[in-house]
Parts: sequence; C-alpha cells; structure tokens
Amino acid sequence: MRTARIGLLFSTTGPYSALGKSALDGAMMAIREINQQAALRLVPVCADPQGVPSEYERLATGMLGAGDLRHIVGGITSWSRKDMIPVMERHGALLWYPCPYEGFECNDHVVYLGACPNQHLVPLIDHVLGQHRRRAFMVGSNYVWGWETLRVARERLGAAGAEVVAERYLPLGDTACAHLIEEIAAQRPDLIVNSLIGPSNHAFMQALSHPDLSAERPLVVSANQTEADLAALGPAADGMLSIGAWFETVAGAPTAGFRARIAHQFGAEYRASCNFATAYTAVHLLALGLARVGHADPRAVFDAVAGADHATVLGRIRIDPVTRHTSLIPRLAMAEGGAFRIVSDPATAAAPDPYLTRVAPTTPRRSAPALRIVS
Repeated sequence: MRTARIGLLFSTTGPYSALGKSALDGAMMAIREINQQAALRLVPVCADPQGVPSEYERLATGMLGAGDLRHIVGGITSWSRKDMIPVMERHGALLWYPCPYEGFECNDHVVYLGACPNQHLVPLIDHVLGQHRRRAFMVGSNYVWGWETLRVARERLGAAGAEVVAERYLPLGDTACAHLIEEIAAQRPDLIVNSLIGPSNHAFMQALSHPDLSAERPLVVSANQTEADLAALGPAADGMLSIGAWFETVAGAPTAGFRARIAHQFGAEYRASCNFATAYTAVHLLALGLARVGHADPRAVFDAVAGADHATVLGRIRIDPVTRHTSLIPRLAMAEGGAFRIVSDPATAAAPDPYLTRVAPTTPRRSAPALRIVS
C-alpha cells in the first residue's frame, strides 16, 4: 500500500468556523473511505488558521516545507486562497480549493472545485430578473468576494434596466447592521443581494427578520448560503433563495447514498453543506490522480484527472485542463423550515467561465418605444 501525505487547511475556529468545519468534515470522510481501500493510504496533516489571513501563508509554508507533502486541500475565503497561492508557486505544490469564489483568476497551482460567477451569480440574478425584481439593495463582506460578486450582480442588474438603490459593506465578522436595516426600510427595495459571510451574515439576516420589517421583507438572494448557516439563522433564513452546486435535498441516487453515509458517520442530525460535498469530492479526485500516476508530482496528478468526466456526489463534473475550473450544476434552493427546498435543478453541469467571456448579455428593459428613421 502506498502512502501519501496531504494538507487540510481550514479555519475551524474564528469568524467563519462553521464553513471551515463543514469542509474539513467532508475531506476527512473522504480520507476514511479512501483508506479502507488497499491501493492508497492518505495521511492528513491538519491546521487551523483561525480565520487569520497571515496564518494561511505561514501554515501552508510549514506544511510544504516539511517532507514530501505536495498537495493542500483548503481555504474558505478568497483572501485565504490568494495568500496561499504564492506559497504553492514557491514550492511547486497544488491547492485544491473547494469553495465558490468571485472568478477572474486562473493559476497553475490551483484546482478550482467551487463555482465561479457564471455558475452562481449570473444564473441567480437572471432568475430574479425573470420575476421582475427591479430595485436591489446589495450588501457584502468587505473583501474581494463581496466586492467582486456585487460588481457582477450590479452590472447584470443594470444591463437589464434594474436599479441598484444602495451597495454597502461590513468588515468581515462585524455584526453592527442596524444602519443597513434602517436604509432598507427607507429605500423599500424588492430584492436584497447578500454576499455577507459568517457572523456578519447571521446578524444581518436576524435583523432583517425583525417584526417591524419582516412583513415587507424583500426577497433575499445569496450565492454562498449553505446548510452550515441554517442552524445559526433559524427561522430568519426562511424565504432566502440560494444557489449552489449541492444541497442536502438534491434528488437522485448519488445524494441519497451520500446522505446515508454522512448520517452513519456523523449522526442523523448532522447538516452537510456544499462545502462538505465539494471538499469530499476534491479529496476523492486528488486520491484518484495519486493512484493513477503512482507519485505526488502536482502536474502529473492534475493531468491524470483533468479533461475527463467524473461521476461524483456533485453530479457528473469535469475539470477544464486550461482554466483549471470545474463544470458544476447550478442548483437554486429556497430556505424553508431549516432546510433548502430545491427550486431548480438543471441536471446538467455548466462549463466554467471564470472570466465571463461567454455569458450572454441580459435583455434590457425598454422604458420607451424603440424609434427608427423612416423615409
């Protein structure tokens, strides 16, 4: 039996610990399954950056500087990924990044397993435009995920003739949001695009469900809400529309069997999220590459899994060998009673388009008749 050490670098404490713990649980479940087989044994090397940006660089350097470890599965926020990329480049290593992100990046030392904008923000905004939502309030955490996702949303809404009444940001982890609620009450939007994460998101959603506002609460949409948030949100999540590559309530055999294995290992009450499922998939694909090439060289391992279809718990996916992004199914789901009800499941994966070069423009709403010169 061949042994390979892999790094698992997730913040399981700190401002977005629920997301990190969910991803780590998914990765560890995959490792236990792989280690039950005879061909390969994975040895996890775990570290907790506690949500501190500088710790990602330091801990990744420590992992890659000690022995034969060449692969790290990890990172939740985009700044954690960006802090690790120079370390991966310096050591010739590979980061398997399992979370949705804002796009506009392609690096030879990263495998992007999470959704990019044409797989989350674009279909989400197009869906609500189809419901004739025309006044949007946008709020996000004050870092690259918030900035870029709201930029894409703003441009998509504006191109369709919708109005963005405000765009606001909270520092990551900040829970002071009374001023946002006051502004929403004054502006009376019919749509809120929410790119907050962690405690900021939880505080905002709780405040938004206040009795003085909840009767007229606009539709809240998000590209990063998962089951990992539902326990903290409680009834405040009800009516929120999210998009993701996987939800617990996805129908079909892969998810049913996956849920059964999760319940067996973590208990029937455990809530698995898209972060869990994608980190689980990342480890299985990494192990497949390691088994196929017989060594840990990052380029060879990547080449062994890229460009081919893989049947996974996320559905049938493919890693593009050029952009290094993954085809994923963009599923829409509404939070109701502590779970997500699937609203739309296209069943087929959307090819990644991280730079939005192939996304069709929205159809502008005409506020006046189109005129032409006649003779």
